[in-house]
Amino acid sequence: MELQVHMWPNAVLLCLLGLLLQPDVGQAQRMVTIQSGPLYRVKGFHVSITCTVSGFQGPDEQTFHFSAYRPSRPSQEIQIISTADKMYSYAVYSSRVHSGDIWIERLSGSSVVFHINNALLEDTAEIECHTPNTDIRYFGTYSAKTSLHVVEDTLLATYSGPSSVDLFEGDTLQLECLASSQTFQHTHLSITWLLHGDADAKPRPIIILDRDLTVRPGEGYDTRYQSRQVSIEKVEETQYRLRMTQVQQADQGRIFCRVQEWVQDPDRTWFNIASRDAQAVDVVIKTVEVAEDSFATRIKVTDANLQEGKTVEVRCSVEAQNLPELFFTVAWFKGDQEVARLGPLGLLTVGPRYSGRATEGELWAVKTTEKDYLLTLRPARAEDQGGYQCRVWQEKRGDKGGFTQGQLQRSNSQQVTITAKESGLRVSMVPNLSATEGAPLTLSCSLSEVHGELSVTWEHKKDTPGSVFSEVIHLSQDGVTKLAPQYQQRALRTFRSTNVTVLEMGGAEEGDRGIYRCTVSEWSRDTSGGMKKVASQSQQCSVAVKSLDTLVRAVLISRTVNVTVNDMIYLKCIVRGPKVPLSVRWMFKQTGSTSEEMVVSVLHTGNVAWERDRDGYQLSADVGEDRSEYNLEVNKASLRNSGIYQCHVGVYLNHTQKASKSSNPLGVQVNKPVSKLSLTTDPTSTLRTIINSDIQLSCTVATATSNSSRFGITWEVDGRTIASGNRDGIVTLPDAGKRTSVITLPGPIFRLELRQVGSSDSGRYLCKVEEWLQDTAGEWYSLPPQSASVQVVVNEKPSDFRMDQTLIETKGREGEQIDISCRILSGKDDPSSHFALTWLFQRNSPDPGSANTITLLTYTQQADLTYRDSPASLQNRLRFSRPDPGTFLLTVDNAELDDSGKFWCTVEQYQHNCHGKWEKKGSQRSGDTQVTVNPIEATLHLQKTNRAMTVTDQQNGFKVECLVQSRSSDRSVFDVIWSRTQITQDQERTQVVFKASRDGTLNAMDSGLMFDRPTATHFSLTFPTTGPSDWGSYSCQVTEWLQMPGDRWRKLAEDKSGELTVTIQTKGKSTFSMSNATKKVEVKEGQRLDLDCSVASEGSNPSSSSYTITWLFQRRDSEAYVALLTQDHNGRLTLPGSDNRLRLSRPARNTFGLVILNAVPEDSGAYTCKVELHQYDCSSQWKAVAFGESGLITVNVHGLEANLHVKKDDHHLNVTELKDSFKVDCIITSQSSEESLFEVTWFRSWGNNQRVPIFKIMRNGTLQDFDNVRTGLVFARPKVTSFILTVPQAVDSDSGQYSCKVVEWVRTPTNTWKKMAEDQSGFLNLQVYTAAISQAEVSAHEVMTPVFAILILILVVVVAILAWKMHQAKVAQKKRQESLWAESNPLKPSPEAL
Repeated sequence: MELQVHMWPNAVLLCLLGLLLQPDVGQAQRMVTIQSGPLYRVKGFHVSITCTVSGFQGPDEQTFHFSAYRPSRPSQEIQIISTADKMYSYAVYSSRVHSGDIWIERLSGSSVVFHINNALLEDTAEIECHTPNTDIRYFGTYSAKTSLHVVEDTLLATYSGPSSVDLFEGDTLQLECLASSQTFQHTHLSITWLLHGDADAKPRPIIILDRDLTVRPGEGYDTRYQSRQVSIEKVEETQYRLRMTQVQQADQGRIFCRVQEWVQDPDRTWFNIASRDAQAVDVVIKTVEVAEDSFATRIKVTDANLQEGKTVEVRCSVEAQNLPELFFTVAWFKGDQEVARLGPLGLLTVGPRYSGRATEGELWAVKTTEKDYLLTLRPARAEDQGGYQCRVWQEKRGDKGGFTQGQLQRSNSQQVTITAKESGLRVSMVPNLSATEGAPLTLSCSLSEVHGELSVTWEHKKDTPGSVFSEVIHLSQDGVTKLAPQYQQRALRTFRSTNVTVLEMGGAEEGDRGIYRCTVSEWSRDTSGGMKKVASQSQQCSVAVKSLDTLVRAVLISRTVNVTVNDMIYLKCIVRGPKVPLSVRWMFKQTGSTSEEMVVSVLHTGNVAWERDRDGYQLSADVGEDRSEYNLEVNKASLRNSGIYQCHVGVYLNHTQKASKSSNPLGVQVNKPVSKLSLTTDPTSTLRTIINSDIQLSCTVATATSNSSRFGITWEVDGRTIASGNRDGIVTLPDAGKRTSVITLPGPIFRLELRQVGSSDSGRYLCKVEEWLQDTAGEWYSLPPQSASVQVVVNEKPSDFRMDQTLIETKGREGEQIDISCRILSGKDDPSSHFALTWLFQRNSPDPGSANTITLLTYTQQADLTYRDSPASLQNRLRFSRPDPGTFLLTVDNAELDDSGKFWCTVEQYQHNCHGKWEKKGSQRSGDTQVTVNPIEATLHLQKTNRAMTVTDQQNGFKVECLVQSRSSDRSVFDVIWSRTQITQDQERTQVVFKASRDGTLNAMDSGLMFDRPTATHFSLTFPTTGPSDWGSYSCQVTEWLQMPGDRWRKLAEDKSGELTVTIQTKGKSTFSMSNATKKVEVKEGQRLDLDCSVASEGSNPSSSSYTITWLFQRRDSEAYVALLTQDHNGRLTLPGSDNRLRLSRPARNTFGLVILNAVPEDSGAYTCKVELHQYDCSSQWKAVAFGESGLITVNVHGLEANLHVKKDDHHLNVTELKDSFKVDCIITSQSSEESLFEVTWFRSWGNNQRVPIFKIMRNGTLQDFDNVRTGLVFARPKVTSFILTVPQAVDSDSGQYSCKVVEWVRTPTNTWKKMAEDQSGFLNLQVYTAAISQAEVSAHEVMTPVFAILILILVVVVAILAWKMHQAKVAQKKRQESLWAESNPLKPSPEAL
């Protein structure tokens, strides 16, 4: 990115140089220009865009195409309209083009205007104007674009006055119009008042307030505008008033205001983007008809219903001919009392009761026009209510100037109602405010609708339980301030400006937190002149005083936490918070130490105290307004500087410590340098010698890490140390140097000498060298040792030991015993020889290369037997024996198929040497024994003889035999199931009646059955008595099982016996029957399932009958029915299974119900009920006389559908301020069940790395934090479906991609948990930036600055040359043609319409 920024000037220079090199740069070239954008237009109004082409060749009339590029797909062209092709439009625009909503106006052959009559929001796009090429060759630009933005119509024009106004000639008309627009673009409004008279073809303007706030009168209103009889005023921000005095008959008609919205386009022209007319008002002007020698008077009250404090205006009007030449006395009466009188010369006299108000300026009367006289009372009082009347006398002036009162005219009475004043006082405060401890606290109370004097009371309630409001300060309506006693010593004041009252407190304290109440009272004067409280309003504000303890944060960071000896360590303690005096203590705990010590302390007064040996430490500080940095440096690090650093910050106010903060501990690791040590040996690989010879082995340091390095040397053979020397050259020999010596030669070279070697000296000799360096603190440290080895072989007399290496194949049957032998052919008879053995096994594998060798057991020369890494299932079946000195036998008991493979052994021969120690004399591998374990063949077979029998007496039973004639294994066991199949005209139905499990568990589905097992392979089931429902074909099914190693059971085979067909003959024929109607039932998982069956016909003697009811069930994946429950005729209930959700009901005598609580999908299948009818026989015993089965009930239980969805919006967040927190939201928008519980896991990933879990909440509410480094994660759950993880104090390493995964769990009816669904959220892409700028960036900027200056200078020169060349080209072109425009003159803007 940096490279791209610095390379753009070069690209610009190359483009300009390319233009200079164009040979035809001075020739005419095609140029398409379009109206400059962006253009802002309003939905529903007209849009026009001009497009012009010049410098073209070919026909005078050019073709224009218009296309759109919408913001949603800015690279896709959507064709709108063409001047040449009627089929040019795409489908989204074709209907509007055909209807004429979109069209092109041609101004000339080379200029057109693109029109949209009714703009839509989706018309927002880049509009392109394109002209196809008609030139000999392509030269110039053939298209141009402009940006069109269509915005919502927010223009409002409303009139809220009466719909009609009746006036007399000479009266004053006043109308108001509200006009506003919420368009986000800067626009201007123009207001025009228009009159549409009865004789007018169209409305005509009365007066216009233009968009630049200039006022223009309409045609015919110039004179009246000049004489101020017609005016327009902007009363408020959106309110405009038309005022017409001395109205005339020509002013009669419908008057309305028109609001137009204007926007200034980039070409500086104004465009009318919207227009709206307000509701019109009908104005009727009446003519006053008065006799020549008479006059008339009228009265009008401006507002007849007033509140106290408002203004009473009573207007008297006199109508007469030659009015300016006449004199009148006008008097105003309220009831019979005269209020005021204006004499013929304008002298005002006031009635006795109103003299005081006239003196106070509350009453005055004036002549406003030749015919109008106005009485004003302000402020209105309650006593001003009543009926007002005008009385007018015509005065005749005598020769001496005196007046004689003449004719009297009285107006009608006009009633004025005065109501008590309702205060409009409104008080508001911000609900919450926070201040910093020690900083000023300012509270403000905003006021509105204030009419009288105000008093203000400020109160405070502490945030402790049981606290009440207490007064802080009071400001009376007279401006007197009263401070509460407990605040006398505090810097505190209150004052009031126009619309706000303020409380200021200097130096906020923690005790100032709580709720503050501002109570404002409004006062007015009563009729006696006293003050009375009109209204009182209160508002509260909760104030939190942030203690310095919560505001100050300390964090310790460094980019040099992992350095090498002699590198620099730079630690930065950043303290954020208000600018207050701070103390900083640097603490250090050295690696391996349990105690912490102080390095240096910076007091709040600025003094510095070093507590520890400075060890090269340096201190610096940079104190800012809200951020201070305290830096600790070590120029040359040593190993003793490794450890954990922490800075402790003390916060002070007025030399008193208010808080103490500790930064995060930061570990610094000072590493040893990378070792460059390398070794060589002499000899380099193998040294062969014979017994009793002397040998020398040399180990040379080829390269070292430092010239000042020291070395420690250790010589080992087969892991045993035979010589060593430390860095100071002190040599240690374990055998006291009897046969061993070590010599150090220059190089350095370490030489090992061994005298009179024996066979026991054979082995690999290892030279291990440890390099030592000294750090700046004078301490020695070692680097990882390097080693080199030499193989020493001491030869002696060869051994005659030899193994049998014959390849053997052995086959066995699964479950049998397999013996594998390993034999010594020679050397076994030597009494001094002992043998060690290892058995190995390689299991058969389809891929020979992937087979692993397993060590089964080892047998040492001292007869120690150890079982090794074989699987437990095999190890428990192994037996080792040694029938004779040369034979080793491995026995595998109870063989399995996985035991097939290759077995072999390795045998080592040992003898005691002259030192009495074991010495290996030889080693050989036996031949392989290939073992094949064949599986057991399924040979299960049952007796399959079919038999039939008829039972006539119900007291006689029958027996169903199940005889196993052959079995697969003598160790196998059996599961035996007896079932009964009954075939009717409708269907074939199989029911399980008895089950004997392999573990001996018996499960009878019918009562009274007797099970017997005379032999291991002979099973029988006896039905001691029979009933009508016991008919059918009986058979048994046997499943053979074999127990394998590891307590695993393996199913070997299954078989079915022959059938015993039983026919039951009953005496007589019963009419008993069941309803055989079939049903279908659909329920949802977790709901209650209700089933019922009923008796269709009870048969004879129903009163002495009883029933045995059995409900049967067949799962969808089963072919047999099982009995769910049975209730016999005596009422005894039997549940063969353990399902406690089953309930039996009997809502009616002949109706039997089955209830399954909390249905699950596994309950889906077919249900039926079997009913046996029992009646008393002659011996008063119950006897089954008939039976029946209901029709099938097909049940479908629908499982819960997974409907989990987690909000997947992706967000990008940049955190530019260190230690700011950020949140990772996990919002569930839909769930499968209202009873669901959720398991939420938050993940984080860096770049392309795999997502790593950082936090998890289990469905039981248990929290699990995976990130051991990023501690302090805060979990919140504001809603059931909203989970929020907050990461406090963001740092650079927090950058990455965050998301969450939700797993939904639902509790099943069996009280287990079922996983319903899981879903992922969107991603929060977080980038944390630090304020630091690397030195590399600064350096790059400094280097590029002069480069930019040179490039800009070159650019100016190139532009000057290009401008001169273009000027010469234009001069030459002007000689060939008059203008580059297609017309003789360019287009001129037309003047704006009124």
